[in-house]
Amino acid sequence: MEYRHVESIEPVADYLAAQIKDHLSSGERVLWLVSGGSGIEVGCLAAQKLAGLDLSNLAVTLTDERYGEVGHPDENWQQLLDSDFALPGALLYRPLTGEARDITATRFGDWLAGQVEKADYSIGLFGIGTDGHTAGIKPDSAAIGGRGWALDFTGEDYERITMTFSAIEALDEVVVQAMGAGKAGVIRQLLHEDTSPEVAPMQVLKHVRTGTLFTDVEEV
Repeated sequence: MEYRHVESIEPVADYLAAQIKDHLSSGERVLWLVSGGSGIEVGCLAAQKLAGLDLSNLAVTLTDERYGEVGHPDENWQQLLDSDFALPGALLYRPLTGEARDITATRFGDWLAGQVEKADYSIGLFGIGTDGHTAGIKPDSAAIGGRGWALDFTGEDYERITMTFSAIEALDEVVVQAMGAGKAGVIRQLLHEDTSPEVAPMQVLKHVRTGTLFTDVEEV
């Protein structure tokens, strides 16, 4: 994974928008996955940088979602909307459908599988937690080792819908943004250790063909 030291999220958004723009301008179908949490600000900024483009070949969804009623306060997609995330002309998929959790996960996985197959290029924006998690895949959780494209489980904080390790590995590129001194330990592990994803889920990001880590933490 390539390491890039940055002072803000602006270069992350610039990179994402440039990658998406380049592939769209070549007439390719693009799939873009956005993360929740701190990734929401990055995703919204990148979306702004795509303004004015023909986005008819762009499909967008989340890497994971917090299950509940559509529009609940902790829903990642609702937080995107509240932050003015807009991509006119693109195909947007909101994981929550108002259906039961298992059905919601199945539909999300089916949509992901179909869009990855259709896409000429797929890119995901991911964050990493201080516990080594990425997307909704927490260490020692029911998401570890999950099969298929997506699954649902009850976490210690939320009921969750998340893509699986194999779904992440099917992407063409991942962009990882991890800001703050508190991330120094996991950044060191990501860059210099080869722990299995079952122990440190973020390690799966190194299994993707192309990966770039953007962080304000000095490499050690």
